[in-house]
Amino acid sequence: MRPLSHRLIAVLLLCATGFARADGMLMMRIPMRAEIVFAYAKSSIEEHGYSVAHIQLCDGGMTDFGYKTDFYRVLFFGKLAEVRRISEKYPELVSYVPLKLAVIAEKDDTLLTVLNPEVLAPYFADAEVQIQLSRWHSDLESILDDVRRSIGKRIAHAD
Repeated sequence: MRPLSHRLIAVLLLCATGFARADGMLMMRIPMRAEIVFAYAKSSIEEHGYSVAHIQLCDGGMTDFGYKTDFYRVLFFGKLAEVRRISEKYPELVSYVPLKLAVIAEKDDTLLTVLNPEVLAPYFADAEVQIQLSRWHSDLESILDDVRRSIGKRIAHAD
């Protein structure tokens, strides 16, 4: 097959993958180096109005436990006023804010994974919490979708 055909097939497969849902997680596998995917994810998070509060490097800790990984980062992000309001009003949600997106290299692919906030919904009757969880879910799916589309365009335009 010609290189253009390879790229077209890669884009089609990437677009067809969509989101995987397992055990309350939103996940996406992307056929690209983790450093590049990480940059796209960080950019999309910021474009959605969130601030990156912290980037946790997990490679060393994983190695200490016997795992081999080339790249493992966790992006902690949120909207400061929102995190403060949620933390003050609903202290039981403190461990879930700021939101966290893991970026993990697996061979030639990158795995993005984040807790689906809607799995917390059954534990909160308050309408404000339900709305917030739904907003976060929508934003997270949009962030992952942005990354997927951006990576797909990059693969399609590669030389």
